[in-house]
Amino acid sequence: MRITLVSETYFPQINGVSRTLDRLVTGLREQGDQVQLLIPRYREPGEARPDDLTVVDYPAFALPFYREILLPLVTPGHIRKQLQSFKPDIVHIATEGPLGWAALRAARKLGLPTVSSFHTLFPAYLHSYGVGLLTPLAWRYLRWLHNATAATFCPTPSIRALLLDQGFENVKIWGRGVDSQRFHPAKRDPELRRQLGFADDETVFLYAGRLAAEKNLPMLAEAIRQLDRQKARLLLVGDGPLRKQLESRRDPRLVFTGYQRGEQLARLYASADVMVFPSLTDTFGNVMLEAMASGLPALGFKVPGPRDVILDGATGELVEGVSARALAEAMRHWLKGAIDLEYFAARARQEAESKSWSAINATVRECYLQLSGNEPIEAGRKEQELVAKSCS
Repeated sequence: MRITLVSETYFPQINGVSRTLDRLVTGLREQGDQVQLLIPRYREPGEARPDDLTVVDYPAFALPFYREILLPLVTPGHIRKQLQSFKPDIVHIATEGPLGWAALRAARKLGLPTVSSFHTLFPAYLHSYGVGLLTPLAWRYLRWLHNATAATFCPTPSIRALLLDQGFENVKIWGRGVDSQRFHPAKRDPELRRQLGFADDETVFLYAGRLAAEKNLPMLAEAIRQLDRQKARLLLVGDGPLRKQLESRRDPRLVFTGYQRGEQLARLYASADVMVFPSLTDTFGNVMLEAMASGLPALGFKVPGPRDVILDGATGELVEGVSARALAEAMRHWLKGAIDLEYFAARARQEAESKSWSAINATVRECYLQLSGNEPIEAGRKEQELVAKSCS
């Protein structure tokens, strides 16, 4: 099978979407499929890509207030030529920016079967950046784009329910997995803890991901401040536009590592004690599974994303009230000596081990096969809906 995957984020950019798509591409290649990637052109080199992976990258400009978001400069006509050359059986649009829009136009022009995936709650992000009035317009655009494809994949039942409420159609669940060999409790490193300045009797809470406004990090920093007399530290693994603001707090309990990958990332996970995930807008939160695989129970607010990942009272805790005070109270429960961390760590590890990328991505590939067929499928609404039922 030949698949074109379109995304405005991919490695070397580090985030949940790029990791998820990389695992999908890896799984497809292992099945013998040919994959074409349409992505932005990154300045940093990143790791060498496999020879059997066809990559077309486009010049892009970064948003001034969020340098990590790249918007490619591309036209439907140029993408149409790439599709005609590669001759995909199906096109998968993973992001909804200019590249995703242009790819949808091109695929429809050629009559290619097209699916999409919903990774990011951009309408919710708008409030974090002071432009919440644009929320209805954002939902309208996203609804149009996704409903123009045969099926939309989303990560959890909670997000599926939200999308259906917003008028999305043919929404399927594509879960998330974790590499339980890479992320493993055995990689806990007491020497690394000491190098980071953590005492043995301190509880190290871990946050991993972008340091950005939509991640609700000021609330997490305030929660740590409220644990003033407790032996608690916060390890922030990641980077982004909010880092300077967080560093300006000059709180010695906050420790920053920047972006990390590979074995160093796995060692950092395993060397912490509890994952804390304060985001209210993530559609999943891959980092929670990575932390659980590393033997960390997870804390998060009871909102879509965390409530589909954390088994409350078994692999961690879902916090009912959305406030720094509520989060601080929950974090107190997980301080060393207040709870049996080893029991919850074992349960978290057990749950993560059940999340296999190969099994999860096989459901996506099966849908590709059912949708592609032997003849090109027109992109008309009724025909798309009929075909999409085969993926139910």
